[in-house]
Amino acid sequence: MGVNVLHRRIQERVAPFIHPSLEQREATMSHTVCQDIGNWVDQNIEQQVQQCYDQDCNWWCLCCNKWFCFLVWIVVVIVTWVVQTVCEIVADVVDLVTIVITGIVDVLVGLFTGDWTRLAAGLGEIVGGIINFVANLIPIATGGTLVGAFEDSRNTWRLRTYVRGLLEDRYKREDPAGFNRMVDALGIDSGGFGLRLKVKAYRTYIRSDYSTQRDGTPDLITWLKDPRFGLDLKSLAGFNPPAWWSRQWPEVVGDTGDISETDLDNYIAQGGRGPSVKKFTLYSMSSDAMMSRLDVATRHAPEIGLILQWSTEDLQVQSGDQIQIDSDHFPPVLAGKPFSRTKGTDDLAMATEELCKPMAIAAFAIVGNTGNNGISATLAQGNCLEPDEQGGTTLPPSDMTGCAFRHRKPDLAFQYVAIHELGHTFGLCHVDGLLRIMFTAGRGISTTDSWWQYWTTGTEAGFVYDEAMRVWDYIVRNFGSECLQTRQF
Repeated sequence: MGVNVLHRRIQERVAPFIHPSLEQREATMSHTVCQDIGNWVDQNIEQQVQQCYDQDCNWWCLCCNKWFCFLVWIVVVIVTWVVQTVCEIVADVVDLVTIVITGIVDVLVGLFTGDWTRLAAGLGEIVGGIINFVANLIPIATGGTLVGAFEDSRNTWRLRTYVRGLLEDRYKREDPAGFNRMVDALGIDSGGFGLRLKVKAYRTYIRSDYSTQRDGTPDLITWLKDPRFGLDLKSLAGFNPPAWWSRQWPEVVGDTGDISETDLDNYIAQGGRGPSVKKFTLYSMSSDAMMSRLDVATRHAPEIGLILQWSTEDLQVQSGDQIQIDSDHFPPVLAGKPFSRTKGTDDLAMATEELCKPMAIAAFAIVGNTGNNGISATLAQGNCLEPDEQGGTTLPPSDMTGCAFRHRKPDLAFQYVAIHELGHTFGLCHVDGLLRIMFTAGRGISTTDSWWQYWTTGTEAGFVYDEAMRVWDYIVRNFGSECLQTRQF
């Protein structure tokens, strides 16, 4: 019995308990519920508190009105922190149970099939999940996350003020009506601050019988034979994997039943055709794996003033270079079908419009010199907070917008890959600091900042306020005014 076959059969026994359907996932994600609590407070309470605090001082009572607003703010932050902390602890327990169960599944599959990389991945998930759960309790018990709650609230106010200043400098004099629409659309005064963006996410897949050849040979067979792409079907399908930390975690689905390693050998030997050849669809990752990364992106985007709404679609690759994406030649992949993103040099107006329509590709693999977890294309130049790995201070433009990411384990470390790559598309560079979303392997670790971030937020990675300012510098400088005036949802 093949590795994927046994894995699927074990999962079938526990799936009702640990794998909610794609439609139910957003409604059942515990951390999403906790975030919704904070969003409700921001939209209905904190904004009014800020407006109260910003009012003119009543000098006759030594600014007693401002002191009252300040006290109300303190109470709101503390009560919200208590509610969210209880919610997050419950969510962490749910996460731990899920991690342990899925880890046990991987351990059992690896043990009974000799897939030692899957066994190692399962053990890594279990041990990492337990350590992460315990480590998250320490900042709560010592009051660090309460300090972080005040810091986050303050930074939200600061960012609104900063964005208003950017918009005033660029638009208020030349287009006052447009400026007022921006303030309203972004919720700067009315609550729920953030640029709302509908983001398209594609889960790529390969059909074993798809053919554009005159003789009917499946395109997959043609791509496998082409040395330019360097493809290995069994590796792409999760068989004969490399080390567990670099392997692919795809999903292969047979038209008439499970697909084994022998079926793939026969598919290649028969040239993809014949009565004995089983047809199949090979997905870059499971829908659950993709959605977990999109959920993380949704949770952290508000830290940089973005509010994301995802729409997902399974998209068939149409050329071999869309399977293992070469990070050094990513723009041509984006420009080709089926993605069809626009180059700024070809049509700057359309490329600028696409800034307001971000896109993320769930890919099989990322190869090349610039990384193997994900890759981004940025329309315009970004300005770095810290020098990059080569000492540069800018993010070079790619003349278009889009990003791709792969599935890599453990999720504890690689769950941030989608929002990391989206950060690049909004002009952010790599940074120091292990608990920063824009951190990457090979960078130095800022010990002081990392410990402070851990104490105030726990083990969850995040963005810092200076990165939020950089994002909005990029947005106001490069996005079209129509995008900023329109509330997409």
